[in-house]
Amino acid sequence: MNSIKVLLVEDEQIVARYTAKQLTGAGYTVVGTSNSGEDAIEQAAKFNPDIVLMDIKLMGSMDGIETADYIRKNYQLPVIFLTSLTDDESFQRAKTVDHFGYLTKPIDLKEFNRIVEMALYKSNIYKELLETKLRLEIAIKASKTGVFEFWPTEKKYFSDNNLKALYGYNENELSDNLDDWSALVYKDDRPLMSEAFQKFLKSSEREFRLEHRIYKKDGSIGWVVDYGLLFNADDKKPLRLIGTTIDITERKNAEIELQRSEEKFRNVFEGSGIGMAILSPDGQFTRANRVFCDLLGYNANEIINTNFRDITHPGDIEKSIKLTKELLSNESPGNSLIEKRYINKKGEVIWALTSISLMRDFERKPLYFIVQVQDITKRKKNEEQLIQYAGELKNLNAAKDKFFSIISHDLRSPFNALLGITEYLSQSYKDLNEEQIINLVSDVYKTSQNVYNLILNLLEWSRLQLGKLEVQRSIINLADLGSEIINLYKENAKRKQIELVNNTTEEIFVFADKYMLNMILRNFVSNSIKFTRPGGRIEIKAIINGNNAEVSVLDNGIGISVENQRNLFRIDEQYRRDGTANEKGTGLGLILCKEFIEKNNGVLWVESEEGKGSRFSFTIPRYLGNHKNL
Repeated sequence: MNSIKVLLVEDEQIVARYTAKQLTGAGYTVVGTSNSGEDAIEQAAKFNPDIVLMDIKLMGSMDGIETADYIRKNYQLPVIFLTSLTDDESFQRAKTVDHFGYLTKPIDLKEFNRIVEMALYKSNIYKELLETKLRLEIAIKASKTGVFEFWPTEKKYFSDNNLKALYGYNENELSDNLDDWSALVYKDDRPLMSEAFQKFLKSSEREFRLEHRIYKKDGSIGWVVDYGLLFNADDKKPLRLIGTTIDITERKNAEIELQRSEEKFRNVFEGSGIGMAILSPDGQFTRANRVFCDLLGYNANEIINTNFRDITHPGDIEKSIKLTKELLSNESPGNSLIEKRYINKKGEVIWALTSISLMRDFERKPLYFIVQVQDITKRKKNEEQLIQYAGELKNLNAAKDKFFSIISHDLRSPFNALLGITEYLSQSYKDLNEEQIINLVSDVYKTSQNVYNLILNLLEWSRLQLGKLEVQRSIINLADLGSEIINLYKENAKRKQIELVNNTTEEIFVFADKYMLNMILRNFVSNSIKFTRPGGRIEIKAIINGNNAEVSVLDNGIGISVENQRNLFRIDEQYRRDGTANEKGTGLGLILCKEFIEKNNGVLWVESEEGKGSRFSFTIPRYLGNHKNL
């Protein structure tokens, strides 16, 4: 422990030396001795002792009491007076000075030690109080806080300089007259303030708080909040309110501006012609305007606390989550624009152009998302239709090119053959025998038949593309239709020694276009005869499959490779192959069959293996009514 430093102030040298020796022997450090007040003040400033031991009577113009008062006020050093028992007058004067004890001469070391210990303790407490007071004064001044005291029953008022400065006045410009202070309360707030204060006094509450406006010296209007603590009266003390007044003008102006801003935002939000909503950072809706609710078919209460995932199309949830994560992680700017699909209350898909903005606080922490949505469902449908039209146009152009290719090639070739045969006949018929002429005429017939079939198919196909071929549905008995097809082709099959079988004996009724259905089966059976070797077998078969009939034409002919199966129904990539007896075809029959089947709400498929045969099947809607009396 460091030695305690003592400044000894004593006018009698003998007493001073003796006392200094006593203190040094007891472990104290005497940093200086003085016999006058002026010198003692200089040494106190120079040595900054822990304790000043002060005689009351000193040399010079200042006595010990005056010197002690100066040292206390300027250096805050603890002073212990040295006095004599007979010096009653000086003792009474010393009581008026802030001191830390008395010692009589000569000093008693035990008594001195006790008084020094108490003096140092009191001095430390005093210094801490001074520091606390200083910090409090700084804090009050920095926070624009003033202190007041009010005695309601006596109508007495006290204000500190900070409170006066808060109103814009200096210390001497504003008195503690209650009427003067009341006049500084904003006129419209005075009745409210008076009523609130009277209500407070009548209540059992001890704490008082009130916000109100004030007039400042410069003529401006400010906002303050008064906090008060009431001390109840007893027999000795009157009712007393101690409080603080804090300038909250900046905060209130900010609040007012925020209210205006919120009101402006509310008007924009609710009056917007597009859908707007506010979402929490985790994607929960906290607010939605009328347009947004109408767009999705919900009311505001149904939307609130719903997560955006609940109304987002499943196909767009992943990209929506990714976008919000990017906004939250600062990987993208504060706003983004996407096209996404919503699901409305009816389960319908709504396309929307969606703008998403993330609002943050001053620390960059996410507050909420602002979402703006504009219904673009019609536009998207138009775009999809345009894409569809573009695809159809592309197919039509390709079909047109193929159409003219067929005309230029497939028609020219047989016509060239016809011209060649007929020219040969016209020039050489006299040199030909009857059998040769019959063969040539037969070739002319076959070629003409192929040309006729090609032209017929081209006409049918063109009518389909132009939408001029309408479906005329009627009730058809598949067993009867199968018999018709068998009778039509039995001679052709017989010539190639092919067995032609109708296995549609069960009465199955369908609802379809008879002309188209007849043409479909004719094409399938004709192709099977063409691509089946002598001794082969062709079967027409029909079964019930739910609300549809499933019709098939099976053969054990030469079959079709997997690669060629892909091109069977494409006009731009026609599949052509001569029959087993070198029969020719137009290449359009299967394409027409596919379109006819689809026109009748059916589905076509092929099962084939090269060298083993083929099975062409399709579905057609059954007639489900009562057909017993048909």
